[in-house]
Amino acid sequence: MLESAPVLVNRLAESEPELKSLLDPIGGLAGAGDDLWREMLAGAVTERAYWAQRAAEVTTALGRPGETRALMRLLYEGPAEGWLRAPTLDLMAQVKAAGLRLGALTNDMADFHGREWVAEQSWVGLFDVVVDASVTGILKPDPRAFAAGARALRLPPEQIVYLDDMPWNVDGGRAAGLNAVAMPHGDPTQALAGVRRMLGLGADPGADPDPDPGADPDTDPGRPGRTPRR
Repeated sequence: MLESAPVLVNRLAESEPELKSLLDPIGGLAGAGDDLWREMLAGAVTERAYWAQRAAEVTTALGRPGETRALMRLLYEGPAEGWLRAPTLDLMAQVKAAGLRLGALTNDMADFHGREWVAEQSWVGLFDVVVDASVTGILKPDPRAFAAGARALRLPPEQIVYLDDMPWNVDGGRAAGLNAVAMPHGDPTQALAGVRRMLGLGADPGADPDPDPGADPDTDPGRPGRTPRR
């Protein structure tokens, strides 16, 4: 439901010359020349290590050196319209209106943003359960993380539709038996329309009527009952 941090950093660079000078040579964060991002995708460095390094570089370029939480505060403390994905919130509201349980399974919400920030977010109240590895200490894609999410929702994995924007978490969710859907860092319209179809919620009028939600075409998940997400 949150716009991805690379997108927000790259957007910020459009109005910050020093940051633009830092990011242009690599095509922006997660761009074609961001070798550290490629190393993270390959599993050579952790997501937290990636953000520790990039946060130090970005905040220094902006003249206010800080760690990961300082960068996240900068990105996510402006007007919510700038970083909350309205289409995802619409889906969350639709899930709740249908009487389905909604859960969040996150590696870093409290760790990256701080518990005070989390407590201030009204949208967090849409979730019936929140399982945060910042608290449990068990990070996705560890199978135990997905098992904890399923237990919290009181549902078998095969009845859960799970959304994530990191490929190893999507793979981990599928390995754990969840109906995992890859969420793009860009436009989520087709993925969200696919989730609506999987949950039997009906199509979003503004979306592609026949999206590919990223599920295995050789499997038929039927009608899973709930949607936890990162």
